[in-house]
Amino acid sequence: MMSKLRLPSAVADPSMTTPPRRDGSMRLTSHVDIETDRGGGLLLSGAARELRTSGASARVIGTAQVEARVGSDRTLRKLEVFPDNQGTESLVGRAVGSGFRVAVDAAFSDEPGPPGPLHLLLDDLPVAVLISGYAALYSGKMQIEREHLDAGLLKADICSGWRSDATMLVTLRREGHLPVSLGPPAGALDASDDELAWHEISGLTPGSMRRRRLIDVVAGDPIEVFAMFRDTHLDPDGVEAVLHEYSLTAVLDRAGTAIDQCVARPRVLPWPECPLAADSARRLNGVPLEGVKAVVARELRGTSTCTHLNDLLRSLARVASLLPHLG
Repeated sequence: MMSKLRLPSAVADPSMTTPPRRDGSMRLTSHVDIETDRGGGLLLSGAARELRTSGASARVIGTAQVEARVGSDRTLRKLEVFPDNQGTESLVGRAVGSGFRVAVDAAFSDEPGPPGPLHLLLDDLPVAVLISGYAALYSGKMQIEREHLDAGLLKADICSGWRSDATMLVTLRREGHLPVSLGPPAGALDASDDELAWHEISGLTPGSMRRRRLIDVVAGDPIEVFAMFRDTHLDPDGVEAVLHEYSLTAVLDRAGTAIDQCVARPRVLPWPECPLAADSARRLNGVPLEGVKAVVARELRGTSTCTHLNDLLRSLARVASLLPHLG
């Protein structure tokens, strides 16, 4: 049974549509679906697409697909990708966690040009594994108890929501188990008047989860960026709820090589302290695109930040791969 302690999301303002595509823009969309198998492993499947919009016309620049099986020990057991990339064979047998993204980068080191949509999907596999635990919490198959915290199996103060004195950990200590945050119903992100707003995405299986991403880069002076992500869970009754959602807007400097301004907007977050991290997005102001991932990894740590927001900020490094296709 699911924990009786259920709390509504502290921030519940999910997007109800997707911003319209603009002339002279590049749009990168992706999704990864997360299903749990009977043995406690995971089935991960996803797709991504790069789309250029020029006037009334649109052109697909690149697409990718991935199918992965992750064992109960979180080791990558099987991987199928499109387009074919022999370097990705080295990922099989690795733990899909710390260090996996470095291995993904190495797998693409011989590829000419900037990384494309397949790299994005593989780079998202550790995130999919990380958030997969929410499905177990929702179903009641897993409980996080106070003993986990006392034994050091849970780390406090790793982000704003996990502050030692914040709602989540205070409630865990008081009640003896972690409360379950109930997010708002997911609105349909697919714009009803634009069948190309997103790539094709099939329906979710009850009990499964989904991570969606979107990055828009719009030509101009300055170059503008919009990015967002959303994590959802589909319950047995067919209700899709949002667990996490963030969006951001950014503008590049005149050279188009660095971030001039970056502002994050919390849309759906579980705990009252979570949105306090939004201001950390401003730490990327002045950071070159090529240095975004390193700065996020090195400097955006602790209770002033959010692991989910950091992941969105990190995705700004992909803007560099979209810039050559603007026009």
